Amino acid sequence: MSPAVRTPPDVSHWMARIDAAEPIRRRPALTGVVHADVCIVGAGYTGLWAAYALKQAAPDLDVVIVEAEFAGYGASGRNGGAAVAQVSGSREYWARIGGREGVVAFERALRDAVAEMGAAIAREGIDCGFVEHGSLHVARTTLELARQRAAVEADRAWGVGPEHTLLLDAGEVRDRLVVAGALGARLNRRCATLDPGRLVRGLAAAAERSGARIFEGSRVRTIAPGRAATDGGEVRARFVLQATDAYSGGLAHSRRTIVPVHTSMLVTEPLSTELWAELGWQGRESVACEHPFVHLQRTTDGRITIGGDDNRIPYRFGSRPPRDAAATDRVRRTYHEELLRAFPQLQGVRVERSWQGIFGASRDWAPSVWLDRATGLGWAGGYVGEGVAASNLAGRTLSDLVLDRRTDLVSLPWVRPFPRRRWEPEPLRTIGAAGIWAMRAIGERAEGRSGRPSRLVEVGNRIAGFTGNAG
Repeated sequence: MSPAVRTPPDVSHWMARIDAAEPIRRRPALTGVVHADVCIVGAGYTGLWAAYALKQAAPDLDVVIVEAEFAGYGASGRNGGAAVAQVSGSREYWARIGGREGVVAFERALRDAVAEMGAAIAREGIDCGFVEHGSLHVARTTLELARQRAAVEADRAWGVGPEHTLLLDAGEVRDRLVVAGALGARLNRRCATLDPGRLVRGLAAAAERSGARIFEGSRVRTIAPGRAATDGGEVRARFVLQATDAYSGGLAHSRRTIVPVHTSMLVTEPLSTELWAELGWQGRESVACEHPFVHLQRTTDGRITIGGDDNRIPYRFGSRPPRDAAATDRVRRTYHEELLRAFPQLQGVRVERSWQGIFGASRDWAPSVWLDRATGLGWAGGYVGEGVAASNLAGRTLSDLVLDRRTDLVSLPWVRPFPRRRWEPEPLRTIGAAGIWAMRAIGERAEGRSGRPSRLVEVGNRIAGFTGNAG
């Protein structure tokens, strides 16, 4: 290992907590020419799960991972820590590709992914606080309750039974935690909460113990058949798998395939035992609320995190990271207000840290996994913020594709050539993004005030190509 690196000031609570206990040390950078059977670009969840699966299935395979910063620097170390059996793209969207049977198989595989994560975490002794207590999508208006009821009815129509999802009434929600104004909630039992930073760092160590090599501080500039090149070196391999998702903009061939969507999170100071009892939040369910959409978690160190996708922060020309400090501050204030709206008891509780991140969105707002055996180039990503569990499934699927194993995973509907569609060229992309985000933001505020569906949200989603979620 190289000397300890100073973590950036906007690093997540998860990574800062690790760094405080034991300074994060950057692995050596790639220099010269390195030969391998498989080169994976990106040491986040997708790349690490792929490497781990490959080494578990084929121990003699030479697997190299190349990472621009350090393992967990990106979305895998900045997310909300909910591993939910869900992906972006509606069931109807996926059925157009794989039929009803394909959707049923896909959702089953996503549920299995949560269980597989838990098994691997236990097997490798990764101390990330993994617990499968489910997720609650809370309704606080009659419109939101109607939507959650419709979601559960759709679950039943697609063969998803009450052992997986359930509609809770206000009293049943209150038995789990006290959210102000809750009228009910959709419970998804197939969701685990965890510490994302400890998972990604533990997974990197597990991949290394399995025999994979990781090079950090090595930004890949070029990916081509048989090679991945950085400023200081090059990996030559039969297979090159790209697992960069939202951070793909630096690669010329990816600039219009994935766009980054901005996210922010806050974390409170540790809460007292008395305050936790007042909140009634004795388990570690993941919680989501609407208008605006936010997600919350009870952390392993007794705090609450809150975050969401920030359609109030302007998209930046060329898919570059946003730098609008005023907009970022407004979002932070909004999330703090939403935290107090959900839990008024937290008035006076200090917000200890905030951080930002990005997730990746393809033009059809749906993820994909692919390997072209002729060129040896592979890809997985485009999770639209639903990647904690899906990345495990994607990594294992990439492993099966590389090893040419004809498993059920390689027949799932998200295994398809990438890209299907590309994002519009600039400046059309900037103009379109500004218009769509504005429509969604105005529409969501109108829904929150009126309690009635907004046509602006529907039109914005249709123009964007967003169809919803499966799972």
